[in-house]
Amino acid sequence: MEQLLSVAARGIPVVVHPDVIFTPEAWEQMGSLLLLENMDKRKRVARSAQDLLGWFTTFPRARFCFDIGRARQFDPTMAEARMILQALSGRQAEVHISEVNTNSRHDPLSANAISAFRSVAHLIPERVPVILETLIDQGQSEILTEIDRARRALDQTPFVAAG
Repeated sequence: MEQLLSVAARGIPVVVHPDVIFTPEAWEQMGSLLLLENMDKRKRVARSAQDLLGWFTTFPRARFCFDIGRARQFDPTMAEARMILQALSGRQAEVHISEVNTNSRHDPLSANAISAFRSVAHLIPERVPVILETLIDQGQSEILTEIDRARRALDQTPFVAAG
């Protein structure tokens, strides 16, 4: 914990999975540099808007790290993602983007994921930094391809059907 506090003391935000928080008073010291991240289907906490709001009651100064791939894996309709983003709109500090497969592993972005992510992109402030978590290290994709896919996934231009 001391090492993480030293990182926060330098003004660097620390992204934390809520399921590893056992002593809230220790984490509260980070204030707004504590970024709580939503979880995937493997976890029992921090997956829904309602549950996340409880965490932010415990950590009123913390901010939010939105993992859009985990949100889609938990609820492919993106309805819960929409509720999360609306409920935590003033707390958004970072976005993690990848496709999260059924084994809760990161994959390159598919056309289906891009389409799903676009449905909530307008709820993500443009000023919020984005971290790509897609796989490229073993030839799964190319970095420029994934950057382009992420740009398309987070494009806030309204979609207009041809015809």
